Amino acid sequence: MLLIQSIPRFLRTLPFVLLLSLNTSSSLAASAPSSIAVFDWTTAEALIALRPPGSVLMGNIAVFHTWTGNEYAHADITDIGTPSFPNLELLSSINPHRMLLAPRHTRMKTVLDNISTSSLIKFYPYTRNTGEDIWSRFDAFVLELGQLSGRRAAAEKLIMDTQSNLESLKHELTPQPPLLVVQLITEQYVRVYGDNSIFQGVLDRLGLRNAWTGETDQWGRSLVSIRELFKVHLEDARLVVMESAFPAGIENNIETSGMWRYLPSVQRGDNVVLPSTFWIAGVHPSALRFAEALVEALETPAAP
Repeated sequence: MLLIQSIPRFLRTLPFVLLLSLNTSSSLAASAPSSIAVFDWTTAEALIALRPPGSVLMGNIAVFHTWTGNEYAHADITDIGTPSFPNLELLSSINPHRMLLAPRHTRMKTVLDNISTSSLIKFYPYTRNTGEDIWSRFDAFVLELGQLSGRRAAAEKLIMDTQSNLESLKHELTPQPPLLVVQLITEQYVRVYGDNSIFQGVLDRLGLRNAWTGETDQWGRSLVSIRELFKVHLEDARLVVMESAFPAGIENNIETSGMWRYLPSVQRGDNVVLPSTFWIAGVHPSALRFAEALVEALETPAAP
């Protein structure tokens, strides 16, 4: 008894303090928001838009911000390397609550399952054309992400808000000719977007026609030469050029570049260039930003 009383008071209370500290740390760890790892930007953008409570783990964040116009610069995102080759050691140290895989990442599942629970997304929208409307696939995809992340109500709200905004934009439009939506790769080659693309989904909802009816890949695009575009009936079509992140700037010189200057839309001066603020394989968030930029460009009078 005398021995205990001779110990300074702060040392006598130290075991209690340490125990309290350990209990508090355990409690905080148990209540900390759970992170979710994703391995493609289509899933990443949609998940970020649902505002999950924890961090979204993804790869190549700097390039993602470039392609989405820094829309998500203040989002809670953690870089885990590259989408196809994530830093497994970092993933293990973070121990995400869940990992979401696009169909093309199936081969990664066995390895990732050693780290945490991984789920293959059943309704990933960019697959070989199944005959379903692309927008219906967007909705199913976002609802699945909402279910997997515990943000089902947010997913439903995102779908409804996007539809409402697209309806409002549709009413702002004056009658338009068919649109040819392209992205320059070089001055000679271009990606042209049609069926199965995010841009086709937006054009359909805005009541606009697509001048490109050729075959497309699972992302809704075709790689063609500028010469092939002249085979399409373009007399009345209006050219919509999307800025390319790499190489930058070539789309701003088409009035003086090679064969581009001979396209009827360029000669009329009614072609438009849209900023790179939307992911070309995105869903509702990117689709709405594309729609807003498109309507603004189409309704802005051409410079004399």
